[in-house]
Amino acid sequence: MPRFVKKRPFLTSAIIFLVTLGAFLTHNAFADIRADMEGQIRKLVSVARLAQMYYVEEVDWDTAVEGAISGMLEKLDPHSVYIPPDKAQENKENFSGKYEGIGIQYDIIDGYLTVISPIAGSPSYKLGIKAGDRIVKIEGKSAYGIEREEVPDKLKGPKGSLVNVTIQRDGVKGYLDFDIERDEIPITTITASFMEDDSTGYIALSRFAAITAREVEEKLRELEKQNLKRLIFDLRGNSGGYLTEAVKVVGKFVKGHKIVVYTKGRSGEVDEEYFSDEFGRRMVRNYPLVVLVDRGSASAAEIVAGAIQDYDRGLIVGENSFGKGLVQKEFPLHDGSAVRVTTAKYYTPAGRCIQRDYKGKDPEEYYQEIPDSTWASEDSLKNRPSYQTTGGRVVFGGGGIQPDVYVSSPVYSQRPQMVGELLQKQIFFEYASQLLPQTRPFQGSMAYFRRHFKITPAMEQAFKNLIREKAPDVDMADVEADMDFIRLRLKADLARRIWENDGYYYMLLGEDNQYQHALKLFGEARKLAMLN
Repeated sequence: MPRFVKKRPFLTSAIIFLVTLGAFLTHNAFADIRADMEGQIRKLVSVARLAQMYYVEEVDWDTAVEGAISGMLEKLDPHSVYIPPDKAQENKENFSGKYEGIGIQYDIIDGYLTVISPIAGSPSYKLGIKAGDRIVKIEGKSAYGIEREEVPDKLKGPKGSLVNVTIQRDGVKGYLDFDIERDEIPITTITASFMEDDSTGYIALSRFAAITAREVEEKLRELEKQNLKRLIFDLRGNSGGYLTEAVKVVGKFVKGHKIVVYTKGRSGEVDEEYFSDEFGRRMVRNYPLVVLVDRGSASAAEIVAGAIQDYDRGLIVGENSFGKGLVQKEFPLHDGSAVRVTTAKYYTPAGRCIQRDYKGKDPEEYYQEIPDSTWASEDSLKNRPSYQTTGGRVVFGGGGIQPDVYVSSPVYSQRPQMVGELLQKQIFFEYASQLLPQTRPFQGSMAYFRRHFKITPAMEQAFKNLIREKAPDVDMADVEADMDFIRLRLKADLARRIWENDGYYYMLLGEDNQYQHALKLFGEARKLAMLN
């Protein structure tokens, strides 16, 4: 006779929930699909009971139910997802644009919790904590061997609370003790911003969070004080975020009361229209604008690029964007987890839905099918709906934002796997720390540093020696083959130590073919700006 394990409370709760849901469905507006849904819910409950009674091991129902929810949402579309409690909290922080803690970017290097960079304006920054500092103790207890996942629990905490850290710093005898008062730490959505020359500005945006429009406005004003007359707005790799923040950003460049995006759902209850002046604004810019996009530009980033293109307000340069035209709403669940469910499709001002086809494709196939140069071919375009911009230019829906000027993505490294190993072992960071004193004569400006500082043969040899010491399994032939990129990356890492992220990206952009091509297109962008 089989022995049955005792029913766990979680399973009982799950069954009660499903039965209750079935009862609810008998009294709601979805009468036409009620019987089918009830049948499927009964099937799920039956499988759960069978697993509870007959499965060879005790079932982990937390994992099983999470898997069932994920599988159900996955069958709807690629962007409806289940978010576990820990990830839900992380997402909340990322998109709220803030958290409470001490304010450092960090990594674990050779077992030590190492400061990669203090966040500007944070408590750590104000106390003089530096890149390269090793936190050896937290609250008097050794931090050596700490796991990355443990760090937030140790260093984050309520604003105003204190945490004691003990730091080991190169060139300083003994240890340094800091009592750090935690504060609200902004999570910036601007990757970099600077003046390329005396009239050309650059802003790179990583995502659209609750603070994005305010951050963009602040950076625009800073650059305008430096005589900004034309702008490259970099949305490459920007996976999206808050739709309303995208609307606010478009409103900084598109004048009047013009629709930026509208959404359509199944029932009409979520249909919305968003206008360029809907959230108020102080100033609308009319200078020439170039927007960079690539296959990683998605969702809210595509809303911005699509509106700029539909109104002929700026020139879109780069690669075909990702093609995500679905709107998700996040619903919290009782245990701190959440589900993100697609509620509508969004459309650009010209009426384009840029969502790529996902029907009948599993998520892996969908994400591997990211648009490439063939999406701009005649064969591809003839199967996609066409629209017109306000100036009469033809644009296409059904597959992301097609750039006005196609330029392939930059290829920096010839041996990315080898470089990834060096980055994982933090060899670039460690050597940049050693090399930093030699850069002092070149620290007058980023432009001067880019033009005049060189990685010498002696520096290259010292870097190779460090690789042999720290990563003996790395094939030195791969290192030799990728020295052009290694020199660029070392120079960028040094610039980051001097000018933070602005310096790092300023150096990389010097060898970025999309960016360099965009700098030559302001004549065409100026013609579009004159139409508005």
